[in-house]
Amino acid sequence: MKPANAKKRRKSYTGSLYAKINWDRAEGFFRQTRQQETKHRDYPSTKDILQILAAVGTVGLVLAFPPAITGVAAFMKLGRGSYSPWGMRRTLKRLKKQKYVTIHESRDGKVTITITKNGMVRALTYELNTLSIQKPTRWDGKWRVVIFDVPEKDKKLRDTFRMRLGQLGLYQLQKSVYVSPYPSFNEIEFLRELYGIAVTVLYLTVEKIEDDAFLRTHFDLA
Repeated sequence: MKPANAKKRRKSYTGSLYAKINWDRAEGFFRQTRQQETKHRDYPSTKDILQILAAVGTVGLVLAFPPAITGVAAFMKLGRGSYSPWGMRRTLKRLKKQKYVTIHESRDGKVTITITKNGMVRALTYELNTLSIQKPTRWDGKWRVVIFDVPEKDKKLRDTFRMRLGQLGLYQLQKSVYVSPYPSFNEIEFLRELYGIAVTVLYLTVEKIEDDAFLRTHFDLA
């Protein structure tokens, strides 16, 4: 049986990872991902709704729709696909229960949906799993080096940052030194601001790394 305070600890940990996030920067990330298409379903997933709500604003943004729930469905069609009113109602009810959104219906029947801070965090967690570096057609001969020194007291945050660097395809040259041949400043800047560790992370573009043959082999470079 899990201890009573386990849930509280998990909530505190999640909050610490996102405490200093630049939500304006994150908003652009959501807009970009919103352009992707998914298969048609009668009802949208949690990810579908949160991604679209996050794409059009930051924490606390209120979206007002026509009186009928079909108005919400019409909005969702713009982002991810066409959903039935029943499907929309079902998913929104679940998100409200999970405290990812708040829903208010005014006297004139207009529905207002607000994405909460928890909803933004959940949406961002989904999207981080799709973060990637665009590889150019030709290597420019330069190396991108990421050096960081996150203190031991933030070990979990440091391990999460390492995991994300690996996800982006950077090679771990030393314990806190990662390398890539591809431009990745925007992605690294986003991650270090996201986790509130900008002052402890340094991004370098270098002309030469001594004895880099193994790196060229690893990245399959000519």
